[in-house]
Amino acid sequence: MNILLWGAFYIIATLFLLYFFIREKQVIQWIRMKEDETLKKVSLEKSDKNFMAGNVLTIVALVVTAVFFVIVDKSKDPNIWIKVWGIYGVFGLNIVVYVLRKQHEWIFLLNLIMLFLGKLMFNILDSNFYIYLIINVVISLILIYLFRDLSVEKITEQSILKEAVQGNKELEKIVTESKIKNEDVSETFKKVFPNDNLSVEERIAKEKRKRSTFGKALTRIDNALLAVVLVAVIQMFYIGNYVIPTGSMEPTILVKDRVFTNMVKYHFSDPKVGQIIAFKEPMTDKVMYTKRIVGEPGTTLQIAKGKMTTNEFEIANVDSDPKYPTTANSRKEFNEEMKKYDEAMDKFNSEKVKAVGGAIMINDKKSEVLERLTPQKFYLPEGLLMNNKIYIPKKGDKVRLDKVVVIDKVFGQTTDGTLIGQVDWESYYDGKGFKNITGKEFLELIKTDKNFKDIIGNDDEFTADPRNTLTNKYYTFTLKVEGRNEMVMPIMDFKYNDELFKKLLNGETITLDKNYYMAMGDNTSNSKDTRYFGLVAEPRIKGELLVRWWPLNRIGLL
Repeated sequence: MNILLWGAFYIIATLFLLYFFIREKQVIQWIRMKEDETLKKVSLEKSDKNFMAGNVLTIVALVVTAVFFVIVDKSKDPNIWIKVWGIYGVFGLNIVVYVLRKQHEWIFLLNLIMLFLGKLMFNILDSNFYIYLIINVVISLILIYLFRDLSVEKITEQSILKEAVQGNKELEKIVTESKIKNEDVSETFKKVFPNDNLSVEERIAKEKRKRSTFGKALTRIDNALLAVVLVAVIQMFYIGNYVIPTGSMEPTILVKDRVFTNMVKYHFSDPKVGQIIAFKEPMTDKVMYTKRIVGEPGTTLQIAKGKMTTNEFEIANVDSDPKYPTTANSRKEFNEEMKKYDEAMDKFNSEKVKAVGGAIMINDKKSEVLERLTPQKFYLPEGLLMNNKIYIPKKGDKVRLDKVVVIDKVFGQTTDGTLIGQVDWESYYDGKGFKNITGKEFLELIKTDKNFKDIIGNDDEFTADPRNTLTNKYYTFTLKVEGRNEMVMPIMDFKYNDELFKKLLNGETITLDKNYYMAMGDNTSNSKDTRYFGLVAEPRIKGELLVRWWPLNRIGLL
């Protein structure tokens, strides 16, 4: 049924796009006609009462801007450097336009576009920023109406004709011949505007409406909204455009690479092992991740080998473990030290993968697909997965809670005094620093049965508090499928439904209505993937990475 619905959607959407691109001129003319119909219904002359209300609202908007500038997270993103530019750019333009008290459509357009692109292009995740954008979209529309005024331009028959024929040799010839013949201006207008049934006076009135501040704003907004709709439809349903923020897929895909993603494929076929996918991660349900599928529903998976734990390897190689630079006296010196650190870390991680990593075993056999496709053949047995043999559940399987895993956090302060709490995975690998408890014990410990989404799988370093039971540990869980003995990785989607998650904690069984997948980064020593947060539900998978288009010297299929 879903295939039929998506098929119908793509037929309709494709016809719509084709019609627009083929009949673009006619579509634009229709939009302009509707704009003029709207302008006829509105008094476009300046009103002192409206002007005063606009000034008051401007002061309110500036106060709101000041408040949100303080509370919005403006911290730098080491991977997406333009994040800060995006935030400051929005605040800066808003202030300038509010102070000038004209052309408020630019506030509307910028803030609306950032609502769509803030996460995608700038990796801005602070909800306060998006609340601010929505407020500005509303305020700007009100100010466009309140500050409306007629154009200061003098509009005459000759000015209209001059603008209409500019750059058009054929129309220039018509006007010149009309002047030579001393034809009435109404006859000239009929020749220049053959499709309009307007008198000269009506044409002048239309131009005055169009060139009023409200008319100009309406045209700019319509043009921008049309572009945003077209880009959004293409981006969401046809070809997604993403920038890679981290090095989890190196060397296949590097940081800051730009890729196109096939957003059609998975509406009509199932994801397969070896494919690189774009999906919405289940930890916070906010960020798009890029990983490679390593396990399909209904199969078992295991990382082979396991001669020692990752913690044991690092303890044994403590002298060669690279140290993060903290004593640089300048940005240049820091960048040079970071380059050396990154090179040393790459070498260290390469040795770790060789010593501790193992091949992916699917249904007890080495995966030939992954052996052929992945640049590195071994994966590190990290996270909850380690060397455990797991079962990847499919639609229709019945799952129940196996245990809640409570892992210690290590607390410390950054150089500016900010308290952070990191999950102590190293102790977990060494069999220390964690405990397994039942669902009922977990409920007794946290003393709440609400907002599990903020408790389970919360590894936010900056919200951790050693005095708060809800954040001073890392809480996750494992499952069991009815009739099977293998471990089942967490399904974080459950935590977004408090009633459903309480059923799990109370020992009830849940029948799955989706298929699930395992996805890992090719750079297994530096990838936060399903070894840590668990399974990826099929609806979360948005598309398959198709081609790298930037940088130009590495354009190619993925």
